[in-house]
Amino acid sequence: MAKRLVAKTGEYQKDGQTKGEYTKIGVVLSNQNGEYMLLDPAVSLAGVMAKQNAMAISKGEQVRDNVMVSIFDDENQGQQQQPQQQQQGGWGQPQQQQQQGGWGQPQQPQGQYQGQRG
Repeated sequence: MAKRLVAKTGEYQKDGQTKGEYTKIGVVLSNQNGEYMLLDPAVSLAGVMAKQNAMAISKGEQVRDNVMVSIFDDENQGQQQQPQQQQQGGWGQPQQQQQQGGWGQPQQPQGQYQGQRG
């Protein structure tokens, strides 16, 4: 079973309620050797921490020197409403990722790489 790693980086109002805005950090997967994490290299943890601290300052809370990350089981994904940008990715969906050569799957080279000269 895959678990999603997400960080709360903001809040927004919807239908008079305050909702959380989350940034996907990566996934926790498991195999015969135990659990392991795959972190998205495109996510800046310093940027996530800056957003979390900006949110804390606006609420009058303490500024922290580390990133708070939540772990969600994928089976609970349908129970939580998340902003649209969070629903577009394939995090925590190993079947789909394997078909696409995603995380944890070696990709086969497909001919010459762009920019390579003969």
